Amino acid sequence: MPESQVGLDDLWIEHISRVIGFETVSKRLTGTSRWAPFLFIVVVIGLHLPVLSFVGWLQTGRLSIAENPGEIFQVIAWPAVVWMLLRTKRKYAEAVQDLPDAIDEDIRDLDSGWEPVSRLLTIAGVPANPSGKTDANLNEISSPLVRYSVLCAGLAFYGWQLLTNPAGLVGPVADLTGPVVATVRFYLIIPFVLYPIGAEFLAVVIGALVLLPFKIRRAGLIDFSDPHGFAGLEPAGEMFKNVSVSYFILLTLFMLFQTVAVGASPMDQFSLPLLLAGLLVGLILFFGPMLWMKSFINAAKHIKIEALAEQSREVGATEDIFPYAEPESVEDANQYTYNHIRMQRVEMASEFPLNITMIQEVLFALLLPYVTSLAFDFVLQNYV
Repeated sequence: MPESQVGLDDLWIEHISRVIGFETVSKRLTGTSRWAPFLFIVVVIGLHLPVLSFVGWLQTGRLSIAENPGEIFQVIAWPAVVWMLLRTKRKYAEAVQDLPDAIDEDIRDLDSGWEPVSRLLTIAGVPANPSGKTDANLNEISSPLVRYSVLCAGLAFYGWQLLTNPAGLVGPVADLTGPVVATVRFYLIIPFVLYPIGAEFLAVVIGALVLLPFKIRRAGLIDFSDPHGFAGLEPAGEMFKNVSVSYFILLTLFMLFQTVAVGASPMDQFSLPLLLAGLLVGLILFFGPMLWMKSFINAAKHIKIEALAEQSREVGATEDIFPYAEPESVEDANQYTYNHIRMQRVEMASEFPLNITMIQEVLFALLLPYVTSLAFDFVLQNYV
């Protein structure tokens, strides 16, 4: 489904690509603006690695891109990160487009949850009282507050690395390229260009996996007439799976870089805790939305069944419902049966918007960072 149909807000990388002029270049070269972010990252990585590597060669007589496998790896990895970022936006747009409208008045007043958390969600961009898809802020994957918070946290961690271990982080690269190139890389390009891209990816993941379930709940986006039995929320479950897999692939790319780059190691005092924390966060980001969606669907089912039961109580001369009601006419019997079938239909709706195949894919992706890092480390130590 084209993104224009849901009117998603621009990502940072899309905005900066347009401002700098890469959108115009992309249109002239390819006839479309979709490649502008890729042109931007290619130019940035071209400057960051081959160009500055050549400048370093002029200073030290050593070509860092030829001696440091981490630089060659980044030439491939960063365009892949941008591709995953844009793919995540597209998957989000498709899921939002296919979500049901809030047409069930019975669950309009569903409780939105614990009040302090509700206030925090509102600050993070989840509307307090939406009436449906149109005002549920679905066009915004993650709010500026979320993006800047993630970026500040990332830069704080990066600054801590620079302050506590400058020789281990910058020193090996400075030996290859000279201090000027190392300074440009570590104090300009990495914190002001590459970290914002990585932070935006993580913020988009948070928006898709954390904020969207609460937008769905508050707007009451559910459809018990879904013939597949997922209450109309299977597109969200599919998107949760796709975004979680992308997250683990990004974590895999990071660990591969830590494995092959000069001056880095996946088992050092910074990388190992970050890997373990990243795996834990990835698990929470996948299973958390599933539990939140289960809570929402379960509560909606309970309210809907109670509403249907109340309709059954209004049939006939008593408040009894099926199977205790004694219909006084064929019409009453038909109404009792019809309402009973409707209640069964609601009760049978799955409380998880996913199937076992989705879980298998995510669990496989979960193993990628650790297994791939060990494999590359073994190859480098024994065959390179």
